[in-house]
Amino acid sequence: MTATLDRPAPSPPEPAVPGAPQHQIDRWAEGSLVLVTLAATIAFGRLFDAGGALVPLVLAAVVAHVVAATTRRRGLGPAATAATLGAGFCLQASVTLYPHTSFLGLPTGATLTSLGTDLDRAWLLYAETTAPAPASRGFLLAVTFALWVTAGLSDWAAFRLQTTAEAVLPAVALFTFTAILGESVHGVALAAVLAATILAFAVVQRARRSDHRDAWVGPRSARGTSTLVRVGLATAVACALLAALFGPRVPGAESEALVDLTGGDGPSSRMTVSPLVDIRSRLVQQSDAVAFRVVADLPAYWRLTSLDQFDGQVWSSSGSFSKADGLLPSEPPEATTTPVQQTFTIESLSTIWAPAALTPIQIDESDTALRWNGGLATLIVPAAQDSIDQSTYTVTSAVPSFTPEDLDRPRTAALSEALEDATRLPADIPPLVQSQARQVVNGVGSGPYAQALALQDWFRSTFTYDLAGTGAGHDERAIETFLEARRGYCEQFAGTFAAMARSLGLPARVAVGFTPGEVDDDGTTYTVRGRNAHAWPEVHIEGAGWVPFEPTPGRGQPGTEAYTGVAPAQDTQDGAPAPPPTTVPTAETPPPSEDRPQPSQDDLLAGGSSTASEEPTGRSGPGASELVLLALAALVALLALDVAALAGVRAARRRRRRQTTAVAGRVRAAWTEAVDALIGVGHGPRAAETDEEFARRAATGLGSDGPALVSLAGLVTTATWAPAGSGPEADVVDEATSLARRITTQVADGRDWRQRVRALVDPRPLLASRRR
Repeated sequence: MTATLDRPAPSPPEPAVPGAPQHQIDRWAEGSLVLVTLAATIAFGRLFDAGGALVPLVLAAVVAHVVAATTRRRGLGPAATAATLGAGFCLQASVTLYPHTSFLGLPTGATLTSLGTDLDRAWLLYAETTAPAPASRGFLLAVTFALWVTAGLSDWAAFRLQTTAEAVLPAVALFTFTAILGESVHGVALAAVLAATILAFAVVQRARRSDHRDAWVGPRSARGTSTLVRVGLATAVACALLAALFGPRVPGAESEALVDLTGGDGPSSRMTVSPLVDIRSRLVQQSDAVAFRVVADLPAYWRLTSLDQFDGQVWSSSGSFSKADGLLPSEPPEATTTPVQQTFTIESLSTIWAPAALTPIQIDESDTALRWNGGLATLIVPAAQDSIDQSTYTVTSAVPSFTPEDLDRPRTAALSEALEDATRLPADIPPLVQSQARQVVNGVGSGPYAQALALQDWFRSTFTYDLAGTGAGHDERAIETFLEARRGYCEQFAGTFAAMARSLGLPARVAVGFTPGEVDDDGTTYTVRGRNAHAWPEVHIEGAGWVPFEPTPGRGQPGTEAYTGVAPAQDTQDGAPAPPPTTVPTAETPPPSEDRPQPSQDDLLAGGSSTASEEPTGRSGPGASELVLLALAALVALLALDVAALAGVRAARRRRRRQTTAVAGRVRAAWTEAVDALIGVGHGPRAAETDEEFARRAATGLGSDGPALVSLAGLVTTATWAPAGSGPEADVVDEATSLARRITTQVADGRDWRQRVRALVDPRPLLASRRR
């Protein structure tokens, strides 16, 4: 071997595909990968009730991909890339989600505090909320973070690992998440868009990695970039369209799922009679019957449910319910609240609803598997249970203490879709409703609180409570009759108030429950009878949430006098106000029994009712445990794909090396096998080292097998640089193969468990060996 050996000059790299420079192909691939993530991002529209929620999410997807591509082009390593992506996420979230707390777009201490609060609320709301959900900052923040992670992983897999399937897997995981939890609307179209973008990325990624001999679409004479991409993209779009058109028509496509990923645990829906349907007959026939007893430190209206849908005759509601256990996913008002623990013993309530003071925040103990809907602030029994009777449970509520200052503020934000629904009235509502409402609020200003208070005071000052001389409050002329006669009972007061408030653009609904009842000598035990049944309106005010008002004369909710001006009160059967009990220690505690209609729900209807229906679906989205299992399953699937992909790459490399027929090539293949093994344990060659220099340095860590590495380096150096016609003999191949096997065995036997696991899942050794 001569003293001076010059390495052959490397040949200039060929373009990945004839007809286009490499950088242009890279841009196409980057753009198509962004489209894949955007397709998954748009699918989040199925989860939120406001279309505007997609704007910050789309921005996050695009910006995250730009940052990931920039760090890659500048040659930043994994740690620096992850740090840059993290900083970009913080900046983007601060600008788009927390502009009110950030300083010049940078997060502050207030931003971090608000962020923590929003995430806590989102975690609690997740188990209860069903699509479409409010686009709360906590939800948007979590999705934004997921999109930044998706963009980073996708870019890393596509352009650093040079893979295709792994690059789109994060976006597919996000899409699957929205498909499980979101509404089914536009599901086929969204899936088709995602499939088209994935296939488009696969085409362009194939173009990046192919060489001038590789043509898999188009004739050989037209295998340039334009043909490859044009034909491939057309194929991708055609496949997606065919799948969208014929997929739903495949036999069995509409069948029930083999595995229910929505967390269902019973019948999907049931129809129930609205608690207002027979409130009058219940009040008259069961006025003295004990419905339940409750032990509480403070009196309250014991609320059953709220009714947010009005068809012109009857108020009703519908909603999905999740398991109620421990902390309840709810958002108490931002005003000062007092925690009030209540222990209920239900005797003969004959409803599926479980009473509680507003707003329940925690189930402390229950002998019934209650379910919860935070939007309606409603506890309900499971679908298989007919009523709450004979149940005992303890619930803690955050009872608000509103002041006029808390409520007297103008509306600053547009109503969400859910609140817009709470302002809707049927087209055939009597014109008298709106004209009378406008007349009542004339001159009081446009604030929601001022208008709601004006309505309340008008009813209390100009109407008469009359149960005996008034018919049921649900027929096509009930509201008009009530407004003309100006006499009725609580159902008509609450329903008419809510309808008039809606005609003014105020989100309003009807709450149904009971007044406090008779307090026992201990001052904390309340006996609630049929006559205590009651209905009252609630108006949504920005910054405060759903606020109860009391338009019914002779009634007053404890704890609301500061903003309603109505002292606590409840009437007796004949309408005469009963004096407050003297045994109650607080001035705001209400008197004993009241003459209010019981919001009972007589029967569960098998087929439903056209007059009033509430549809608790009995289905809840995955809770915390299911979410963890889904995350673990996704992680296992990702690791399995990673291991399979790396194993396939290694097998393909070994196969190519063994197919080499030249003696020098086979010696070089043996050397590469040995070096790959050393790279896998962190002892790869340095950029400027010759093979022999590397062998002498690495031999010190191989013990007695160190000389074998040096010998193998000598063989490969001779095979590589020997003059033409004087290459090594065939028996040198056997010697090189034996030395390489000896080295790889020594390396494999010396690895600890961490190195063995890393060898299975870490692609960096393969990338390092590829760069040599």
